[in-house]
Amino acid sequence: MQWLFGDNQIEWCLRLVLATICGGIIGYERRSKMKAAGVRTHILVTMGSALIMIVSKYAFFDIAQKNGMSLDPSRISAQVVSGIGFIGAGAILTKHKIIDGLTTATGLWVAAGIGLALGSGMYTIAIAATACVLLTQVVISRIDSHKIRGKTGINIFISYRGKMTEIEDLQERLKKREYPDVNFNTLYYEEDHFKLRLHIAIYSRQELNRLFDYLAQDPKMIYMEVE
Repeated sequence: MQWLFGDNQIEWCLRLVLATICGGIIGYERRSKMKAAGVRTHILVTMGSALIMIVSKYAFFDIAQKNGMSLDPSRISAQVVSGIGFIGAGAILTKHKIIDGLTTATGLWVAAGIGLALGSGMYTIAIAATACVLLTQVVISRIDSHKIRGKTGINIFISYRGKMTEIEDLQERLKKREYPDVNFNTLYYEEDHFKLRLHIAIYSRQELNRLFDYLAQDPKMIYMEVE
C-alpha cells in the first residue's frame, strides 16, 4: 500500500481538503449575496488550483532523478493564472453600461491563488488570505449597504426616438413608477430623436437595474448610459 499512502500522499490529500474548506468559506459568502459563482464554483477553483500545484511541484521528480533532468515546478501551475481568466470572464456581465460580477471574478482569481498556495504547502499565508478575502467582502458590503440607506443622485443619459412632446409622456410614466423627482435636461434635439440627461435619486443598485429594465422596454429608446 506504499503507492497509496506513502511519500507524503496523505499530506497532499490534506492540502486538497484544506483548499476545499477555504474555497467553501469564500463561496458561501458569495452565495449569500446571490452571486453566480457560489460555493461549488469556489471550491472547484481552489481545490483544482491546489491539485495542479501539487502535480506541478511533485509529480515529475522521479523522472528527473532517473534521467538527471532539471525541472521548473512552476510551469504547469503558472497556467492557472491564465486559465482562471476564462472562468472570471464568465462571471462578469455588462448590462446597460453597468458592470456586474467584477468582484466575483476577482474573488475567483484570488481563490485560485489560495489554492496554489495550499498546494505548495504555504498553509499560513493561504489561511490568512482567506480571512482577508472574507473580511473584505463582508465589511465593505456592510459599509456600502449603510451608505445606500440614503438616496443617491445619479445622471442617466438617454437617446430617444420621437418628438419633444414625448418628454412629458416619459416624465409622467416615471412619476407613476414612483420617481417623482426626475429632472430632465435636453442635450440634443432633431426632428425625429433627441438626447436627454435625467437626474434621479435612487436607493440601491437593484433599484437602478429595475429602472433600466423598465426604460429598455420602451421601443423608442435608442441608447442609455449611467454616470
